[in-house]
Amino acid sequence: MTGSARELIDAVQAELAPHDDDNRLVPMVEAGEAPREVFSAIAAEEYRIVRSDWRGFLHLASRAQEQNAREFFATLASGEGLALGKLPALAEEPPDFEPRAGCQAYPAFVAWLALNGEPADVIVAIVANFAAFGRYCAAIAAAMREHYGFDDEACAFFDFFGAPSPELEDLAAKAVQAALDVGQVSEKDARIHARLFQAYELDFWNTLADDGGRD
Repeated sequence: MTGSARELIDAVQAELAPHDDDNRLVPMVEAGEAPREVFSAIAAEEYRIVRSDWRGFLHLASRAQEQNAREFFATLASGEGLALGKLPALAEEPPDFEPRAGCQAYPAFVAWLALNGEPADVIVAIVANFAAFGRYCAAIAAAMREHYGFDDEACAFFDFFGAPSPELEDLAAKAVQAALDVGQVSEKDARIHARLFQAYELDFWNTLADDGGRD
């Protein structure tokens, strides 16, 4: 980790932190109060999201000029590929699925960033949201076992995203530092991207909380 890059990421993360608990679905799952159907609803949405993010991160990797940034996005893309393979154990992809706008706004924004965002600014935004997303996934995986009786294979998607990734965060810090050193980071844009990232992420969870996981 390098000083000023880490400081920027930490500062943006601190700005987001007051809204981390605006996720209404995770507390329902933790308490065992969410309907079991919500997990298949999550999976149905995630089949589309993961495929879209996979392509988006590959495109960002192709656009990035700095090695650490390329490796960061390529690693994210690889992770999406691994995550996609874990979804069938949770729920098969429904052939007649109708996606929810509130859930699919998030990958639409990632696709926008892939086309329009400066890679270093996007990295700040993504990493600033890592911790909250990881906590959500870890909490869901634990509750799935405790309250809903899911086995390890069914929980693997959430276990994967709930595990910390210090190597990925190290790549991110190096990439952001390299961009800072040559004046290629817009702190304003990074903060805007991070705020929207969080908002669309919360839309995903809260849309499912509001409709109870109905298809």
